[in-house]
Amino acid sequence: MKKKVLFLSVLSSVLLADTYELGQVNIKTNINDINIFEEQITEDSISQQNSFTINDALDSISGINQDLQGGRGESTLYIRGFDARRIGVFIDGIPISVPYDGNFDYARFLTGDISQIDVSKGYSSVAFGANTMGGVVNIVSKKPTKTLEGNLKATLVLDSDAKVARHIESLNVGTRQENFYAQLSAAYSKQDHYRISDEFEGTSTQPAGERLRSENEDKKVSFKVGYVADDASEIALNYANQKGQKQQPPVADTEYAKNKNWDWPYWDKETISVTGQKNFESSYLKALAYYDKSKNSLYSYDDSTFTTMNTGKAWKSRYDDYSYGARLEYGLELSTNLLTLAANYKKDVHRGYDISKTDDSATLQERYEDHTISLGIEDSYTISKDFELLAGISYDTRKADDIYDTTTAYQDMLEKTTQHSVNPQAALIYTIDDSSKLRASVVSKTYMPTMKDRYSRKLGTAVPNPDLKSEHSLQYELSYTKRVNNLLGQINGFYTRVDDAIQSVVWDQNSSLKQNQNVGTFNHIGLELELTYKTNDLEVGGNYTYLKVKNTKDESVKLVDVPKHQLFLFAEQKFLEDFSLYGDMKFRNGAYEQKLDYSYVTNPSMTVFDIKATYKPIDSLTTEIGIKNLTDELIRYDMEYPMAGREFFASLEYTF
Repeated sequence: MKKKVLFLSVLSSVLLADTYELGQVNIKTNINDINIFEEQITEDSISQQNSFTINDALDSISGINQDLQGGRGESTLYIRGFDARRIGVFIDGIPISVPYDGNFDYARFLTGDISQIDVSKGYSSVAFGANTMGGVVNIVSKKPTKTLEGNLKATLVLDSDAKVARHIESLNVGTRQENFYAQLSAAYSKQDHYRISDEFEGTSTQPAGERLRSENEDKKVSFKVGYVADDASEIALNYANQKGQKQQPPVADTEYAKNKNWDWPYWDKETISVTGQKNFESSYLKALAYYDKSKNSLYSYDDSTFTTMNTGKAWKSRYDDYSYGARLEYGLELSTNLLTLAANYKKDVHRGYDISKTDDSATLQERYEDHTISLGIEDSYTISKDFELLAGISYDTRKADDIYDTTTAYQDMLEKTTQHSVNPQAALIYTIDDSSKLRASVVSKTYMPTMKDRYSRKLGTAVPNPDLKSEHSLQYELSYTKRVNNLLGQINGFYTRVDDAIQSVVWDQNSSLKQNQNVGTFNHIGLELELTYKTNDLEVGGNYTYLKVKNTKDESVKLVDVPKHQLFLFAEQKFLEDFSLYGDMKFRNGAYEQKLDYSYVTNPSMTVFDIKATYKPIDSLTTEIGIKNLTDELIRYDMEYPMAGREFFASLEYTF
């Protein structure tokens, strides 16, 4: 074999890096000099931008914007206008969104144990399985390469009054002993509060200054043990346990949302998995099995004192959800083809409990179970030295296995249903010369409605609709990448049409209630520009995103929280060998917000600057001081939930 199996050469090379390659799920191509399909955030980039959480790390990528789902107390992301439910989120290839609603709180996950984050915004590997219409985020953990290695890092955050607001600590230690390796990671974050920008004048529910009820705590421990054979075949066992709790800040502007006196006593997650890859002369077989458990509790109180639960609007509840599944992937290298076959199985179980306000006993209120099967095949075909054709297709099916609900209303509507989808995709890559590539792709993808989409009554304001169909999207993209010495640039243009979009509309049998129905059609049109210049001492770069999302069925209905324009710029200059200065700027404009009266307004533009200085007195010790939100800009992803103003931070990291 002329390449001696591309997959094996990749595996061999990553043994010299600290990326856990078994956790990667990538499109196989013969092009490896310029990123074609997956955009990567490295550990160095995360450290450079001082991204404490995953949402912060991803917010600097073109086509991605950060948001806050205030009523849920969750930080979330949009990719090219698609919300988190339509994005496949994975850690080391394991799907981790909550089974009931498909959401994922990005702010609960710290970045201390991350080696890299791979992002696919359009064309993505069929090996990920179903529900990747909006893109894929795969968070890849660390893996040791030396006899003993690791790091210990501590960060202190002060608010604009120089009061301690937050501290974050992380530890990574690993060892590689001939064919065996082991990695242990731990992280802890405690936020006492944050202070809103001085531009915020205060309201009846939120005074100026410190944000009310903005405390949260997160802690995580994970480990992996693995064995690598002489032919680079590998097997590993992974375990992660995460515990968190968060408060629910009050609505700061009651024109946009009703105030909720909510509290989240715990937000816990536990994952165990085993994964391995067996390499043959010209092929490989990769297998993954996992169990992922999500548990959280939500309390609603009588009033803002958070002391009593006597009224009808006060309650206690908890979710006890879990998923288990497996993936099997087979790759084969032929003379001109790189062929991949994949199969995924995933079982999702949701259990919702009502907790007694007197003795804390729990009563099962609802239990829903689904299983999803996905079969896919993709191929990379080398037409000539200048052209490569990629094509793939998957078949996905989701079946409702069980529906149990103690609420008597609309019981006759709760039927077990099945959704099916076929998702073809193709891309053509043209190598113009050694430094430039042109890519064109067409992708058809679907979004299968979640349990919440189908069954939720939204606290008595809606009726279920288990007959919801899948949303269908057709995505076109044209991309050009060029490298000139130290300069790398890329331009992406895309158009997406989404049919059968799920929207909440007035129920035809009772105008006082709503129901989710497949009634929407949306067009997503956008442009992404990326540019980076890097030398040994200087790095400058950034990206710009233009995005327009239009409801073609009803232009009066807008997509909220997605900016029309977004700009990210950064620069880092090294002085001597041990000192550097870094700064970045984020700008967003044109995001719609909706008031309680259903009218729309445009969220004010935001321009945020961060700066920091880094000093390394010795190779193993790094010290940093900096300022986030230098100008104390009033940050409001949602108008009713103002974010932190100016903050000062200092960090110390020891590496061994």
